[in-house]
Amino acid sequence: MGFLRYIRIFVGFMCYMLYAPFFTRKATKLKGEDKESYIRFHVGRWGRRAFEWVKSEVVIKGMENLPKVGPYIMVSNHRSMLDISLIQGYINPHAGFVAKKELDHFFTVGKFLKVLGGELIDRNSPRDAVKAVNNLIKKMKEEKQAVVLFPEGTRSVDGKVHEFKAGSMKIILKSKVPIVPIAIVGTDGSMPKGTFYIRGSKIITSVLPVIEPKNFEGMKTPELAKMLQDIIANEVERLERGEKIAQRVENQSLNA
Repeated sequence: MGFLRYIRIFVGFMCYMLYAPFFTRKATKLKGEDKESYIRFHVGRWGRRAFEWVKSEVVIKGMENLPKVGPYIMVSNHRSMLDISLIQGYINPHAGFVAKKELDHFFTVGKFLKVLGGELIDRNSPRDAVKAVNNLIKKMKEEKQAVVLFPEGTRSVDGKVHEFKAGSMKIILKSKVPIVPIAIVGTDGSMPKGTFYIRGSKIITSVLPVIEPKNFEGMKTPELAKMLQDIIANEVERLERGEKIAQRVENQSLNA
């Protein structure tokens, strides 16, 4: 069964990759509400299927905290490649991601990310990074674009929330838009770093209350990075502690 499921996921992934050029072409031509509806339907469905196909249980808490319109920046811990699909499928399908420029050479991934409002950055070029940040800020201001940041810079291999890079805070301080902290637990159980095999898992995501610009006005990048890291790490710990208690209660009930 595991092998057949893997084949199904692989075939599904390839079908979406083949469909991506048609999606990006049409999304580029659309404007306004038509474009928004098109992206939300197709990208949202694509994101959810990454979990539905393997029968993962996805629990989203705190969706009432998510602003109804942008601009805002979602700041999240990073445990798996599936974190992007999770946010697209269950939180905001039309969110821009900051990704490494190498993805521009990987089939249509670069174009796909750009259609969603993201930017590709050459990590070895400070000038390119500044340009990408300015482009994102322009999209947030003019198009009410929502953006996602993973300030750890890479996926965590031990499940812990690692140091948030101060440099990633520049876009927040410069744009002066609301921050939406997001805590993710369980995606590493579904697709650990270093593998492309997806398996079912319980995934819990918490959308925390918005932090308005006035609440971080005057902060330096290291201060803001530490504040957000602490908020998200505390929520991750709370979610994991709750899961362990729930699992213990369930085991006791089964053994009773």
